[in-house]
Amino acid sequence: MKNYNLSRLNKRVQFGTVKSVENLINGTTKQQFVPLFTVWCGEYTLTISNTISLTGTTATTDELIAVRHDERITTALLVLLDGVEYKVAGVSSDSELNSYDVVTLTKVNGHG
Repeated sequence: MKNYNLSRLNKRVQFGTVKSVENLINGTTKQQFVPLFTVWCGEYTLTISNTISLTGTTATTDELIAVRHDERITTALLVLLDGVEYKVAGVSSDSELNSYDVVTLTKVNGHG
């Protein structure tokens, strides 16, 4: 994906994991997002032919973002974008010089 305009990378996105944090008042635990690294990203939209070919397989896809190629981005990570938590559902990677990756994000359910 070499034709993505660098000026469109206008948002910050955090990639990270979750950890259990104990509430000192009542002893309960909850999952909390822990950022590992932050990169610039931009919104990415599919063409009509891409949308048709993905119908049925990515019904839960909520967001697509473009980022500079980064080997650290994997499907094991969570993402915090505009205050919303997502899972990395897939990475369409391009490892050539000055290339971009398209990261497919799925919104994380608030119940776990």
